[in-house]
Amino acid sequence: MHYIIKHLPEDFIVKEISNITPQKQGRYCYVLLHKRQRNTLDVVREMARQLRIKEKQIGFAGSKDKQGITEQVISLAGTGKDKIAASNVRNAEFTILGYGNTPITLGDLQGNAFEIVVRDLPEDIRKDDLSFSPYLENYFDEQRFSTQNVAVGKALLKKDFAGAVRLISNTASLAHLRDHPADFVGALKKIPVRLLRMYVHALQSLLWNRTTAAYLQRKGTLEKSIDYSQGKLVFVKDTQRLFGINIPLVGFDEMQTEEAEIKKIITGLLAEEKMDQNDFVIKQIPELTVEGDLRQLIVPIGNIQLGSVEDDEIFFGKKKMKVCFTLPKGSYATMAVRKWFG
Repeated sequence: MHYIIKHLPEDFIVKEISNITPQKQGRYCYVLLHKRQRNTLDVVREMARQLRIKEKQIGFAGSKDKQGITEQVISLAGTGKDKIAASNVRNAEFTILGYGNTPITLGDLQGNAFEIVVRDLPEDIRKDDLSFSPYLENYFDEQRFSTQNVAVGKALLKKDFAGAVRLISNTASLAHLRDHPADFVGALKKIPVRLLRMYVHALQSLLWNRTTAAYLQRKGTLEKSIDYSQGKLVFVKDTQRLFGINIPLVGFDEMQTEEAEIKKIITGLLAEEKMDQNDFVIKQIPELTVEGDLRQLIVPIGNIQLGSVEDDEIFFGKKKMKVCFTLPKGSYATMAVRKWFG
């Protein structure tokens, strides 16, 4: 089924479910960041520049989508609440929540709550014809991959640092090369580590998606298969039966699974990519070396609330529907929409 999301910023609202409890005092200032059509990293970069602090002094639990309206808690060190409140960052608002003695880091949240308007639905659509399963195949979606994130990630892991610099085309790194023409590692170090890690994680995520699709194809009862930029996403009818299984995110260490089927799939995928687990050690830029981890194959979709099917005021002759739900941290709301409406 064809559909459109994120047509308006108000069509895609994300509110972080934080596990941070602000106090009256502490080394770090906790702030609620409310932004509209801005990427988290871009806002952090602009805040750091205005407040004259380093980007690493601003902590956050996860990068929120550029398209839409989002709320998340961030921590700041080395600056005061008055300066934060006075900062003027485009399409961003800040509310001081309190203080604490620990910075916010990736994963410091319970999950996210979503309000999504799905547009351009067929005129004859009926809510009863749709299946709103409360379990979701936990794929990474397009936001993780962008246009060339995977290619950059693979170049970094294969130690093709010149190729990575060319693909990223960062102003600071290119300026470095003008003075040091052969120092590609130095050029990469001009790019924020958070951004470089994103490229490595994109390659990890692709391997995870491909492993999951192959595993579900073998172990599940097929419901649908959907094309996306990196291949195919396989959705199954018996998600609840597969709940509790973990699929490894590949890193340099021993594969964290005892299931021979999963190991076989991952080994085959690495061979296809002409890679092995040692590639995930990057001695030239140690901060990019990544360990393996486990990610849930299936996650629960909580607090599902379905609006009525209504006339779409933007796409004439079409329908729209609002869906609200929660997901655990690291899971993609756009994937739930794919499963339900795709």
